Amino acid sequence: MSITFIGHVSKDINIVMENSKIINKTKIPGGGVFFGSIAAATLNDEVNVITKVSEKDKQLFSDLEKNQVKVKWIYSKKSTSIENIYPSGDPDHRVSRMLSKADSFTIKDFENLNNKIIHISPLWHGEFSEDLIPVIRKKTEVLGLDAQGFLRNVNEDGKMNYSDWSLKNKYLPLVDIFKVDIKEAYILTKEKDPKRALNMIKDYGVKEIILTHNKGIFLMVNNSIYEAFFGNYKMEGRTGRGDTCVAAYLVAREKMNYNNALKFAAEITTKKMQYKGPYRG
Repeated sequence: MSITFIGHVSKDINIVMENSKIINKTKIPGGGVFFGSIAAATLNDEVNVITKVSEKDKQLFSDLEKNQVKVKWIYSKKSTSIENIYPSGDPDHRVSRMLSKADSFTIKDFENLNNKIIHISPLWHGEFSEDLIPVIRKKTEVLGLDAQGFLRNVNEDGKMNYSDWSLKNKYLPLVDIFKVDIKEAYILTKEKDPKRALNMIKDYGVKEIILTHNKGIFLMVNNSIYEAFFGNYKMEGRTGRGDTCVAAYLVAREKMNYNNALKFAAEITTKKMQYKGPYRG
């Protein structure tokens, strides 16, 4: 099986705070495609990435090709770089600031693309224009989409804030697998109960919905809701949680039933959250 991940890689600066004091600060390669593609490749899938980055920063993401991920590097004047601050022990509460942006994707970037599974995982709204979704839909059997890249907006000062996706009713019916976290589900539906939020998102036309939260994962498919839980984990391993989760699910759903695929995804994600960086097996 083969998966293509589309999205920017990112130079991430992650800051964990406790009682208003910095207790941990790390600079790491990041981005949904970085964490997701390496997880899928480690789980023995054939994996491709289409990304944009400054040529001088390419070496920072060398772990992609070291893990047998085939990368289409599209060079940009700048790379995307994001600062993530976790002000409390809640891994779902983070404050993000954009330090720099790589160029947005264009239709030319996907001229020769065809794959069984394609997962679109942007970091910010505008990185991947909505009018490209129908283009990618025609190039794949299974289309995945991460909500973050359509809800997370960048202000002029670099501060990142979330707002509802005004075009969700138009484009979500084109999507097979939609990944949200608990915060994104609320923004889309204004519903705090995750199961009710899942039902509302389903009504937008999505076939399968993955919803992550600090204790585990929900999956809604065919009007049924499944749930799996994470084990204990470390805050330093939080970055990349959802990306690892959806990658493991994409791999497992081809071989297992929905319930077992979800449990597998939770297990792999728990292992990944024991350390910073991508899943290493």
